[in-house]
Amino acid sequence: MANATNSQDTQGGAHGDGAAAHAHGVGRYFGVWAVLICGTILTVITGRIDLGAGNILLALTIASIKATLVILFFMHMTEAPAANRIVFVVSVVFAIVLIVGVFGDLWTRNGMTLPSAAPSTEGPEIEAPAAAAPLAPAPPVR
Repeated sequence: MANATNSQDTQGGAHGDGAAAHAHGVGRYFGVWAVLICGTILTVITGRIDLGAGNILLALTIASIKATLVILFFMHMTEAPAANRIVFVVSVVFAIVLIVGVFGDLWTRNGMTLPSAAPSTEGPEIEAPAAAAPLAPAPPVR
């Protein structure tokens, strides 16, 4: 048993030098945290500014940067195996494709088919037919 433990330690096992190589200080976390706080403040400030159609693009960009920082540093994706990084990159690309697809669909639609479209007040007025004579009461059923 002692030999198995020693061989793991010399090959960079859980208690060997390999774990020390991945150790990083608290300063790194505080730096990323400060950037995330600045991103949150930037989100609040830009949310109060009317940029027209640019509001959604700016909000998605800031949110994506913040999410990427959380994944890379707090979830230790920078130290993850290559397969995990590939899964992360593919998922980000897939999310971008979905977002572009949704906005591409919305930007090419007719205004009345959009979810936020209100009934149009333009165009010909529809008039109700002239009032017909009142209906005679139905005969009683025997």
